[in-house]
Amino acid sequence: MLAELKLELEADDPDFGHFQSSNLQGVLMERIDKSYASRLHEQGLKPYSQYVLGGSRKEWRIKTLTAQAYEQIIHPLLDDRFQEFDIEKKRMHLKICRKTVQVTPYQQLMDEFYADSFSKYVNLEFVTPTSFKSSGRYVVLPELRYIFQSMMHKYGAAIADSQLPDEDMLRQLIACSSISQYRLRSTAFPLEGVKIPSFKGEISIKINGTVAMAKYVRLLVRFAEFSGIGIKTAIGMGGMRIVDRNRCWEKQTQVSYINE
Repeated sequence: MLAELKLELEADDPDFGHFQSSNLQGVLMERIDKSYASRLHEQGLKPYSQYVLGGSRKEWRIKTLTAQAYEQIIHPLLDDRFQEFDIEKKRMHLKICRKTVQVTPYQQLMDEFYADSFSKYVNLEFVTPTSFKSSGRYVVLPELRYIFQSMMHKYGAAIADSQLPDEDMLRQLIACSSISQYRLRSTAFPLEGVKIPSFKGEISIKINGTVAMAKYVRLLVRFAEFSGIGIKTAIGMGGMRIVDRNRCWEKQTQVSYINE
């Protein structure tokens, strides 16, 4: 089961934005079971992602990839007593104005995969700084190899308990795909005194292969809306969404929690 909790926030700091994501991960760890938090620290790939949006809409989005992660991470945040919190190191107070939960069963992704409607174009928006790492170096360009490899890596770990992407499939995806348009800018993600080079913006990917290949890419990017793309998605990097997707990709169950 995939799930997303969106917390709409009121902050006393007008500069609140994605650079607070790592601090909010600390808030998250304080709210969940201590033994589960310890297990998360020991894991390589995390069963959740989270990020912050600033500007006119201040939001904190927490997304989980398994039913257990939903129960252990999102469910405690739905407690009616959790209506406000502080980021002590920043002396910042935040009030939660609305809680919205969206739940998507894995079966729904498969139903969407087998649906007749599809497109050979997929448009992605990287809403928070995104980066990859290869041979010890940061990669700050949205190369298809790293995008597909990251998505396959995270999908395999969550679905099949396998963290190694199929190299033959990866090569096929790269060979039959191309970036047709892009609107990107370089940026940096601050973390513990270090600025990680990264990028934000939009790209359009064209899949020139078979219908099945195009649908597989759609399946991966649909999943990546929850898992994130690239490195450090548990602390706020790699937040991604599909732009202008077909209606068949928009079905989900939604429940709203509004603080009056």
